[in-house]
Amino acid sequence: MIFLIRLVLKTFVQLFPRGVHRNRAILLATVATIVPLSQLFVIRIFSQMILDGPSAEVAAVALNFALFFGLFGLSHLATFWQKTHRVKVFNDALKSREGKRTRMTESWEFALAFETNNLLHTFTQVAVLSTFFIVVNWESGLINLGLILITMIFIKMTFKKQVATQEGFALAQKNKENIENVTKVRARVRSAEISTLFANAAFIVSLAALLAFSFLGRLNPADAVMLFLGFRMQNSNLTQTSGSLMRFARAKALSEAPEKYRQVKLDEDELG
Repeated sequence: MIFLIRLVLKTFVQLFPRGVHRNRAILLATVATIVPLSQLFVIRIFSQMILDGPSAEVAAVALNFALFFGLFGLSHLATFWQKTHRVKVFNDALKSREGKRTRMTESWEFALAFETNNLLHTFTQVAVLSTFFIVVNWESGLINLGLILITMIFIKMTFKKQVATQEGFALAQKNKENIENVTKVRARVRSAEISTLFANAAFIVSLAALLAFSFLGRLNPADAVMLFLGFRMQNSNLTQTSGSLMRFARAKALSEAPEKYRQVKLDEDELG
């Protein structure tokens, strides 16, 4: 996981110049990280309201209603702002970079900026949520953390293979070798889906542990519901990470192709 984080951070520094552009990108990632955590609090409040039922005090019900609808509305507004504002942020950052690049390279750099930002806030989300789960229930939280680390090791192995595959496609493209689009897409999708399958298997194990602790009475019902939905949210993050990393590998390979493969010997028909 450290390898992936370092790679993403290195790419982030390259794409977003120091100063206002980098700060704006960090703000986007921060907002995207906070939103899922606020949604978990909304779930926790909702679960407690249902469990309390008519026996709850009027003042407590009013406070919970205010917190529930307030956080619910703010989280969705924050998500809307983050997703609509990031296009301008990425465009401004890439235009501010020095050096001449082809239009094709600029397009791949834009795609790379999207995936880099997605991965940055996804990794942060996983770290924050994992810590939060340990605070709620350390036993199920530690099991969940161990499963995440195992999953990320598997995803890293798949990602490294995909990087080599995409660089091979880029080299073939430079040499004007004919590779069908279906072959390129299938390679990326297959790698992403294999990692997703592994992440889903880890999710099932975490749910089994959660059910066991719940039946043993080590979790109250409201926390159990919140952790279930939180684990599901985290699994969604991991599956998105898998797909995003494979797209990241493709965008990185093709955005760097003109520079990386500049000295590749061209075929005779290309020289003619």
